[in-house]
Amino acid sequence: MIILFSYLFMQAGFIAGHSVLGNIRLFGKLISTTKPFYVCETISLFGSMLFLFLVGVKIDPYMVIKTGRKTWAIAFCSCTFPVLLSIFFIFVLRRIWNPESEIYESIFFIAIFLSSGSFHVTAGFLEDLKLLNSEVGQLALSLSLLNGAVSAFWQTVITRLISADVKEHNNSVTLSTIFLLLLTIFIVFVLRPIMFWMIRKTPRGTPISEAYMVSIFLMVLGCSLIGEVFGEHYLLGPVILGLAVPDGPPLGSALVEKLETFVTTVFMPIFYFSSGVKCNISLIDGHSFAIVQPVALFSFVGRVLGTMLPSMCCNMSLVDSLSVGLITSSQGINHLLYLQSCLYFRVRNLT
Repeated sequence: MIILFSYLFMQAGFIAGHSVLGNIRLFGKLISTTKPFYVCETISLFGSMLFLFLVGVKIDPYMVIKTGRKTWAIAFCSCTFPVLLSIFFIFVLRRIWNPESEIYESIFFIAIFLSSGSFHVTAGFLEDLKLLNSEVGQLALSLSLLNGAVSAFWQTVITRLISADVKEHNNSVTLSTIFLLLLTIFIVFVLRPIMFWMIRKTPRGTPISEAYMVSIFLMVLGCSLIGEVFGEHYLLGPVILGLAVPDGPPLGSALVEKLETFVTTVFMPIFYFSSGVKCNISLIDGHSFAIVQPVALFSFVGRVLGTMLPSMCCNMSLVDSLSVGLITSSQGINHLLYLQSCLYFRVRNLT
């Protein structure tokens, strides 16, 4: 149901944007000004920050480490196979069709983004399909956890490369990377012990104090602000902080209980609407579309095959392995956020 509402809000924003109603003269003047959508854009960015923080809270890093060897092998194949297949297709396409096109400069980044996975999207599909407690659902969740970790690493590296390509200053990128490492150390060795202190101060069986909840919320805002001030993306700090939050009650489960419904039903629909408004289909040229779409198709097919083949080698049935491959190949908000992050870096550094 949540996925359906997300799709509807995205389509509503698409219709309200420059692609449809924006072409009408009177409505286009309203769209072209920033004031009508300034508040909407601010709320959507704030909601995406809280959303990714909650995704980090739900993920248990120790669960990824304790995953069995077979799951690690399947996850490795599902991550690498679509990337290799899509990149191989890019090289073939570049040899036979318009090798001097500028789209090839960024098509490798696009292929890696399209080959990435998302824990939240997979968990959402499994919840809608009532498969969370099934064998297929548990395997898909484990794979999505591993894929999400690997994809986050890839996408962070790509964001750094895009930033370096725009700035053309390696020293700035090196300092930015050092700061990211320092921010991670600060969260793990300072903020995380504070959270454990909050848990120890909370009597067993009682809900965590509202003062502690507000303190966690201020930590989220502070990590986002510090990252933005020192040249990082505003989402990186909350994501790392979410992973550092102790899993389960009383703190982790309380954060999810208090924030998830509000973020999912209020903030994220605004984010989807705002993303749809930004879309302008008239800017898509046929040549770039003809190059990107086959790459996207090969990435999808490679991800399904990269999950199916090793799953079948592990004595899983064809139907179950195909189901796991299709579920883990689904894309959603995480991909949209990371693609917008690359655009964010490019626009900010060019200005």
